[in-house]
Amino acid sequence: MKVFRRILIKIILLALVIAAAGCAACLVHGYPMSQPESALKEYLSLVMAGDTETAYERLDQSEGTELSLDVYELAMLEKKYALYESIQIEEVSSRAGTDGESYADCHVEFLDEDGVAWLEDDFTLKKQEESVLGLMDQWKVLSDHCLITNLQVTVPAGSTLYLDGEEAEASWIVTEEAESSKTTYEIPSLLPGEAAVAVRNPILQSLDTRLDPSDGDVDYSDQMATLKESAESACEELAVAALKAIYVAAVTGETDELETVFGEECLSDAETIASEQGLEFYQEDEVTHAEFESVGIYDYDAVFSNAELTNDENGAISTILTFSYHYNVQNGERVETGEIWADGENAWEWQTVSHTGEATAQFTMSYYEEEWHITSVTLPVIPASE
Repeated sequence: MKVFRRILIKIILLALVIAAAGCAACLVHGYPMSQPESALKEYLSLVMAGDTETAYERLDQSEGTELSLDVYELAMLEKKYALYESIQIEEVSSRAGTDGESYADCHVEFLDEDGVAWLEDDFTLKKQEESVLGLMDQWKVLSDHCLITNLQVTVPAGSTLYLDGEEAEASWIVTEEAESSKTTYEIPSLLPGEAAVAVRNPILQSLDTRLDPSDGDVDYSDQMATLKESAESACEELAVAALKAIYVAAVTGETDELETVFGEECLSDAETIASEQGLEFYQEDEVTHAEFESVGIYDYDAVFSNAELTNDENGAISTILTFSYHYNVQNGERVETGEIWADGENAWEWQTVSHTGEATAQFTMSYYEEEWHITSVTLPVIPASE
């Protein structure tokens, strides 16, 4: 029995030694993860050595988008951490989360073999709920550094942006120091790799393209300078209405229709054109002796300039419309017959007079407040018929 007891004691002691050695090994292994700075150094050493599978296991993906191993490896390829020889942690700051979580924010410089910093990046580590053997803290790197963050995409004002078929949220629109004719979306985070981009605008032709977030901020405004057919048709209709209003005012001397078609920006110019045209129609300024009958604008040809994003406060998108057309203006004029009425006055009768020909007008059309406006007009006086 004594021999058996001595053997049992030796076995128990040996087990305790083995257990202690195991605990020591766990502590030695767990120690690099017990401090945020050490955990980050170990994580980045794995990434820079190309061991992305082990590094992937050291991620905390409890917050934000969860990445698959394939997407993670693509992100590390995009980040190019493996190109550098060493790192230098410049700053470590601690903070608490809203639910009592513990975080550490680290700013890291990546150095080449000569110790020159070529890349800087920020990492956030989170203290894990489970400690090592109940004794040592455990920190892991949040996966948000794998994403492209705060990318700005600029489009013409009034456009809707889609990324991979999903409409960009209105809360992403930047309001501070924003240009009136452009809309800038700041996208909180994007997965690495190309994304499908679609931009839709009520008057500009749509844009469909691919976006590589790693290329940085992008402005698509210059790529959207062509009007939709529906927008051109609306401008042509407005031009026809404007010309008719000018010729009606030239014949009748009344400006009601001008005030309907032309805005404040160029109403005065339109009135001047109508007045000068009336003088051409009636050499003796006898507009009051005329009675408007009809006006026709036909066989027109419309040429549009590229759309321009103005810096106007209203965020207008404008185009210059060169409008060539044929016209036929008819009105009744009081023409003397050569006879004398009983009261001694020269006899007269109404006759229809036509003014026909072709001319070219130029309009500046501006789109704002969801409709087209004429903001400038140039129109030569057409000659009266003989």
